[in-house]
Amino acid sequence: MHRATAAFLLVGAAAAWSACAAKVRQDVFDETMQEIRGELGDLDSRVSDNSARIDTNEAALAALREDLEALSAQLGEVEAQITEIENGIRFAMPVHFDFDRAEIRPIDRPTLNRFAAVVEKYYPAAVLTVEGFADPAGSAAYNKRLSERRAENVAQYLTDHGGLDASGIRIAGYGEERLVIQGARGPGRAGLENRRVAFIIEFGGELPTETVATAGT
Repeated sequence: MHRATAAFLLVGAAAAWSACAAKVRQDVFDETMQEIRGELGDLDSRVSDNSARIDTNEAALAALREDLEALSAQLGEVEAQITEIENGIRFAMPVHFDFDRAEIRPIDRPTLNRFAAVVEKYYPAAVLTVEGFADPAGSAAYNKRLSERRAENVAQYLTDHGGLDASGIRIAGYGEERLVIQGARGPGRAGLENRRVAFIIEFGGELPTETVATAGT
């Protein structure tokens, strides 16, 4: 649209200058036309740069999704869920918590390590949001705070042990919102699927050149 507008202005300017040819020196006319052509060239360059960035992000998205799917296949009996969102991915994997606890279980630490390695490999400039959840036992206010503590602990683990940059990690606690199994609550396995975290990976910044070169390998 911007290019069409600029082209219209170019034609209009040419017509105006032609009507006043008797009053305008040729060198002034040529200089004005050269400036307009330069602006059109700059616009073309910006459009090309934007297209290249879009293509690069799409390549990163495809590579990241492929590796997350491979990770999902390695996680055992509970399948991870991958959902594409605008400018990123939501990744829900089997990282759960004991009843009324926010500490990361030893069994889930290798999973978090592999997840951090995937994020670091394909998009270290991504913004990662850790979402915490709880089963519906207890009050809504208590569950919200508990889910925030779970997200905080996972974010801290990814920083301390996964090597991710803390400045690129956010947390959010949703308590008992978005239950995996409606009504499932209580100790043991009763509400385990609802005591969990999920991840939002949002692309941002510039993609390292080697990321695209190694995508899919």
